[in-house]
Amino acid sequence: MEGHATPARANRRLKIAGVAAFLAGILLGFGLVIYAGLGAIGDALASLGVSGLLIAALAHVAVVVCLGTAWWAIGRGQLRLHYWGFVWARAVREAAADALPFSQIGGYAIGARALVLAGADAAFAGVTTLLDFTLEFAGKIPYMLLGLVLLELMQPGRPGVLSGFAVLAFAAAAILLFLPRIKAFFRLLAERAFARWQNLARWRERIAEASRQTTSRRGNLWAGGILHFACWMMGAGETWLIFLLMAHPVTASQAIVIDSLVGAIRAALFFVPGSAGVQEAAYVLLCGLFGLPPGTAIAFSLVRRARDLLIAAPVFLSWHWRETRLLFPRWARPEKPGD
Repeated sequence: MEGHATPARANRRLKIAGVAAFLAGILLGFGLVIYAGLGAIGDALASLGVSGLLIAALAHVAVVVCLGTAWWAIGRGQLRLHYWGFVWARAVREAAADALPFSQIGGYAIGARALVLAGADAAFAGVTTLLDFTLEFAGKIPYMLLGLVLLELMQPGRPGVLSGFAVLAFAAAAILLFLPRIKAFFRLLAERAFARWQNLARWRERIAEASRQTTSRRGNLWAGGILHFACWMMGAGETWLIFLLMAHPVTASQAIVIDSLVGAIRAALFFVPGSAGVQEAAYVLLCGLFGLPPGTAIAFSLVRRARDLLIAAPVFLSWHWRETRLLFPRWARPEKPGD
């Protein structure tokens, strides 16, 4: 009984810790709003306007397409799955991550499910989702290093920059050593999954074959990693564009520093659901390095959240529609006369 109770108790504690971290983040966010002032935040948002928000959303759609392209590059040539199927599944994954902040893996599971709805084999969807996540993180390391280099060039002697260099350089070296062993890592991961969840035994051959095919295509893996780095750079372009639309322009280098290091802070504090408060505090801190007022920084963070939800709503509706067609096919597509 204790063997079964311990994981349940640990899971309960994790949930409680997640809720506590979320509430603390919300309180931090409210404190930052009071500190910045509602008037300053409102003025920054008014300068953007509805048209600016729509432009920001369209710019982010381009990033999502790039992310879907990276996923497609990893899995291309292994089954007859249309390119836009990967793009749509990636959009679903992003929407789920934005709408389900309390689930750390919910977005990835739903994204894999969306790829299955698009025509992929379930084993292939699961393997490529895990591989895509790995390469996305790998692409983020040089992006964060670039942000630190630019910060050091623009403002030499900043405390913490050298330690950040050391940590990220170590992570980059570890990833370079890991890449040649990626096939062995996936094989070990699959074996442990089979040992822990016996109901996966019938999937052993399919998952093993999907892992073998995917990891053996080194060109696909390099293409996926490079595309993910390009996606991170496009995120800096979004940052530059939104600040321009808010009438607080920043340089391209400043946009890279802000976007990359906010991403680093969010990654370090991943256990806070939805990065509540963390994202706002990170923007206030990093925007302040370049003379941007706290009200503008918080307004920028709110624009990012509004943009994500604006895109997530129609994507979620499309996913639910496809699921509904599977559950109620005759209801979803009315019969024609004579059927």
